[in-house]
Amino acid sequence: MSKFERYKKKGDSYYVYPHKHCQKCGQMIDESLTYCPQCYAIIQEKKKKKKFRKKKDTDESSNEKEIKKD
Repeated sequence: MSKFERYKKKGDSYYVYPHKHCQKCGQMIDESLTYCPQCYAIIQEKKKKKKFRKKKDTDESSNEKEIKKD
């Protein structure tokens, strides 16, 4: 019995073991692994970088600029 099969059924309801699949061979892989143990393909999910935006001028600061121009 594999470690994935242990978690297939728990009581009356099903439990899904945390896992991911190899994109090359389709093998079910433990979530903590970074490579496929069957075909040795590297499985690393790229993290999305958070992009920060500059805060735009508020209405008050734009009003001050208009007043200074006059």
